[in-house]
Amino acid sequence: MSRIYFKRLLTYLTGAILLLVSQAGCTASSLPPYEANYTAKMRGIRINSEREFVEIGEDTYKLSWSAKALWMRIKEWSEFKIVDDKVIPISYHYTRKGLGSDRPIHIYFNWDTMEASGQKGEKNYTFPLEIGALDKLSFQVQMQLDLINDRTLQTVDFKVASHSGLRNYQFVLEGTETIETKLGDFETLVFRRDKKDASIRLWMSPEQYYLPIKVEQTGEDANTVVLKSWKSDKPDANFASEPTSEEPDDDFEEELSNDNTTTMVAH
Repeated sequence: MSRIYFKRLLTYLTGAILLLVSQAGCTASSLPPYEANYTAKMRGIRINSEREFVEIGEDTYKLSWSAKALWMRIKEWSEFKIVDDKVIPISYHYTRKGLGSDRPIHIYFNWDTMEASGQKGEKNYTFPLEIGALDKLSFQVQMQLDLINDRTLQTVDFKVASHSGLRNYQFVLEGTETIETKLGDFETLVFRRDKKDASIRLWMSPEQYYLPIKVEQTGEDANTVVLKSWKSDKPDANFASEPTSEEPDDDFEEELSNDNTTTMVAH
């Protein structure tokens, strides 16, 4: 091997390593892992739930929510990558028991073919994807990241996948408000989304990485969800109420949905 060839090879390898290091440095999420508990009343039933955001692999994360009350059980989770604070969904899942027809929902994102495959109960669907498309949980992570990077945003728009296709979600900033909870007072940004027969409001706390402190839905399935406790890997960002054995609060996700699935986030 000549010295010139070896020198060129060494230069190439050094450049490649530096490129990989720089890429790795910019793919880390600015949103730390966390666990949050919420309480709410839905259809006259008191519900306690837990929402958890964790890293499950290199640049790969999972947002999950689960809740139970009496005979009801709900679980919802999404797996996705975060690259340069952009969420790239991998799959979305929703299951429930004790609330009418219990048809699980699964969505898989194939970014190579730009197609998604969805399933609701025994029915299967395939539909085209668009760059930036998200699911009913991962869009909430993207909304947090967008606000972390630009607090001046007045509107946020998302293409969100249901089991059978993409839908437009738009949240508009209504203003700021101080929310009083048992955990203390929180300065929040209030965002609103109007649907055909209901509206959804989110009170998001900049201090807690724009975690929703309160969620309110009007309409037939009116409900209000309030944060009960929250803890994060960030040592200066934890607060909690009395210990509880209740399950995750993704009720916060479905009741805001267009799919007759029951969650309490911002669908």
